[in-house]
This record gives sequence, structure tokens and C-alpha cells, in this order.
Amino acid sequence: MPAYDLMAGRESDAQGFVEQAVECSECDRQFIVGIRNTGAGLVAVLHDENTLVAVIDDPIASSDDEWGTEAYQRENLPNDPGQIFKFATYDIDFIASEVESGGHGSIAALNRMLLVQYFSAIEAYLSDRLIRLVLDDPKSMSALVRGNREWAAEKISVVELASNPDAFRDWVHTRLRELMYHNFVKIDQYYRSALGSTIFPDESTKKILMEFVPVRHDCVHRYGRDHDGRERRISKADLDKLGSALENMVAHLEASFVRRGAIG
Repeated sequence: MPAYDLMAGRESDAQGFVEQAVECSECDRQFIVGIRNTGAGLVAVLHDENTLVAVIDDPIASSDDEWGTEAYQRENLPNDPGQIFKFATYDIDFIASEVESGGHGSIAALNRMLLVQYFSAIEAYLSDRLIRLVLDDPKSMSALVRGNREWAAEKISVVELASNPDAFRDWVHTRLRELMYHNFVKIDQYYRSALGSTIFPDESTKKILMEFVPVRHDCVHRYGRDHDGRERRISKADLDKLGSALENMVAHLEASFVRRGAIG
């Protein structure tokens, strides 16, 4: 049986998958069947016909298991993502100031790490705020789904809906957890649908944030080098500029939540 990794960072990495040959007792034909452990059940698919067979087993503990991946994340969404963002970015500014004043030779590498940490902080904030909004407010969930073109062709089986009253809610939750929240343009569309507000307080802030997105990419995926192999040099001033833009974004969104009465 393919294993489900509760500790994986992404849903796609957590799901186990195996293929095996199955012989039909009626026609003696042999089929290749792919079996995927979704964390909620084992789903079998006939590869040559691309036909959904069934949820054939429940490989993990019951849905009320407090360590189940879905339940755990739902129950542990922070109550105040805005405050958590402030704590995270305070540490970044403190470390950057200390190292800058000390003149350490590792400042370039450290500043790249701090830039990535800034993005981690805002991604966690955007994710937690959006997921909490959608899970707590059925109207926001409905608006999000209706406004999402990418999901228009998606389907949930009748069997799944009949066996799990929360199947639709769980489906939306899973899709939101899979998003890359540093893709600000795409995430803006999700917030526009669910919250009725853009994530950008103004065009100036948007421009600054979009300028740092490729820098973040190079720091994460290219060891701090751009596509021409040149090292990304990030100063304390750059970090201050990014931090201020992110703080403006969070303050703008927090105000939007307050106006909507969806804070919490």
C-alpha cells in the first residue's frame, strides 16, 4: 500500500503512488492500475481507460484523529496571522541591523537568506488569512469558487459527496494549501474573489513587490545568482524596502478584513 507522508510540506509530495497489474477474473485481461493514497483513502485508476474505479480503503485513522493532516491544519490555523507576520519580520530587521553594523563578510549571503525569510513570512500570512476566511465563511468560499476559472472544469464524485458531507469544503482547502503564495498576481485574484479586495494597497507597493519576486526566485533556486550567473547583491536598504512594502500589504489586508467584519 502506498504510504501517505504526514510530514510533507506539500500535498503533492505527501501522496504515495504505486502501479500494479490486475487480472480480470471474468475476461482474463490484465490491466495496469495506479493506486494513490490521498490521505483520505486509496483511489484506483485504470491507466489504459483513465477510469476512476473507487475509493477502496481508508489508510489513515478516522477523520477525528487530531494528528490527521487535514484536521491538524484546520485546527491549528493561527488566530492572528497579522501579529505572527510582525513577529517574524521584527527578527529579520533585528538580525540584519546587527550584522550590518558588525561588518561581517557574510552579509551578502545573510541578506539573501533574510530576503527569502521575508517571503516565507508573507506567504504564511497570505495562506493563513485566505484559508481561514474561506473555511469560516461559506459565502467567501462560494465567491472564490465561482470566480476561479482554473477550477471550472474540476469535479467531485457523487460517491465522495455522499460519504463525506465536507467533501466540497475539504476539496477547496486542499487546493488552497497547494498554492504558491509568492505568486502575488495569482493570489490577488483569489483575494479579490473571496475577500472582495486586492492584496495591493497601491500601484507603488505592487511595483516594489513584483521587482523582488525574481530576486526571491534566484535566491531560492539559483544560489543567489541570476540567469546570467551574476550574484544578487542585497543591501539592508533593499530589505527595508521589501519589508515596508510587505507591511503595507498586511496593513491594507487587515483593514479590509476589519471592514468586512471577517477578522479572526
